[in-house]
Amino acid sequence: MNRIVIAIRMLIALVILTLGSDTFLPAQTRAGQGAERKPLSESWDICLLQGQRIGYSHTTMWREKEAGGETVRTEGATRLSFHRNGEATAIATTVTSRETLEGKLIEFESDTRVGPTPIRVLGRVDGDHLNIETFGPGAATPKKTAMKWSGDFRGPFGVEQGLLREPMRPGQRRTVKIVMPTLDNVEIVQVELTAKQFEQTALRGGPHELLRIENVTRMSGGQKLESTVWCDRTGDALKSLVGPTETYRATKAEALEKPDAAPVDLLSSMFVKPDRPLPGAHQMKRTRYRVRLDAGDPAAVFVSGASQAVKSIDPHTAEITVYAIRPGQGDGNPDAPADSPKDEDRQPNNFIQSDDRLIVADAQKAAGNEKDPWRVAVALERFVHREVTKKDFSQAFASAAEVAKSREGDCTEHAVFLAALLRARGIPARIAVGLVYIEGVGAFGYHMWTEAYIDRRWIPLDGTLSAGGVGAGHLKIAQSSLKGASAISAFLPVIQIIGRLKIEVP
Repeated sequence: MNRIVIAIRMLIALVILTLGSDTFLPAQTRAGQGAERKPLSESWDICLLQGQRIGYSHTTMWREKEAGGETVRTEGATRLSFHRNGEATAIATTVTSRETLEGKLIEFESDTRVGPTPIRVLGRVDGDHLNIETFGPGAATPKKTAMKWSGDFRGPFGVEQGLLREPMRPGQRRTVKIVMPTLDNVEIVQVELTAKQFEQTALRGGPHELLRIENVTRMSGGQKLESTVWCDRTGDALKSLVGPTETYRATKAEALEKPDAAPVDLLSSMFVKPDRPLPGAHQMKRTRYRVRLDAGDPAAVFVSGASQAVKSIDPHTAEITVYAIRPGQGDGNPDAPADSPKDEDRQPNNFIQSDDRLIVADAQKAAGNEKDPWRVAVALERFVHREVTKKDFSQAFASAAEVAKSREGDCTEHAVFLAALLRARGIPARIAVGLVYIEGVGAFGYHMWTEAYIDRRWIPLDGTLSAGGVGAGHLKIAQSSLKGASAISAFLPVIQIIGRLKIEVP
């Protein structure tokens, strides 16, 4: 039941964890409180990552009787657990929605925990508007916004509910527009479904004849995510495949049982080993890589900019040249596209709180009265490296304000903290997502770092290394201000390449 929205939210959380507690917070659901409930259905699914079990998903649907009539409430919750660099880590996501019996959305709520505190997004339809309240990381009061609402939009479970009301047949196509809560934002995404044919499909209890339905979820900014679900003749989705994750139907006992094997170590399982070692990668001024992507085009995944040039070789191969650039040093990519900072690269948001009292004080403390932007940036990079003393892998994605208090985290915390300090000093900043060469392992690992706009170009900085900029050991996939929808746009490309990437050093 909870395939599309829960899968995307789960994948975003997994990607964030890949970049860098066993206790889950219960969802603080408000939708339908006090209503008389009549259970309609309940299902359990096992979640796999690259074939290894990492958790379960649980979906429940109730019919509720209220003063205004009967409504349907659906709740989908996913609980995942694994290790990151040997430390136990957990993800909890819950999406709840309430609709009319005809499928019209009334309200929804989502809770996501990918850091020390949950991120909550609430939405309620009021005429032709969707009123939204967002509780960002550590926020005491919600941020209130509104967006236009159309009568043909559906709630977070609109795809699955539509399949149950009207199962698809081979050869049919269908398009559904649904509301999707992302990290700290809401957007309307378009899901295009194409029913293929019934086929024998392996499930836990043996093979079943299920209808294969291929989906494309189109999001803002041109991002898309391909997935496949297999439904029975009633329209119930019993299996799904989204990126490197797979789910399939199980009993409650099967879903909750502890796996026999040791927990998956997410970071080590995602390493990409090049064809030969690359010693001194972070001291190199310029390096070329040949990147191959099975079932994809790397030239459409990796981005070109001042510090990186991407050249297509064939539909599955690209040559990437990485440049070490500094103000007044290194020419960088001569064909870099224009890329001026936007207002969102200067302003605070839910993850980069550059107006936070502690961050403003730290920014002044770290660079004092220095006026030169590059010297300020290097001082801030050094400050982050020195101050974030505990390299904590048990959490995923704390905001900059939380890092300013805790002084702990991994690469994601270093990146957002440094970006906030830079913005507090008036320097446009954003985060970059990609891969970094790890010399002790001899492989590339997924990583997040920071970029500062200085001397009319974006210059990379890395608070985990504190080298006064970076060398040629970083391969960039995306960049983001981490404001609203742009946050998810930074992480979705990573989903497309996990487990499919090969890197050669010519």
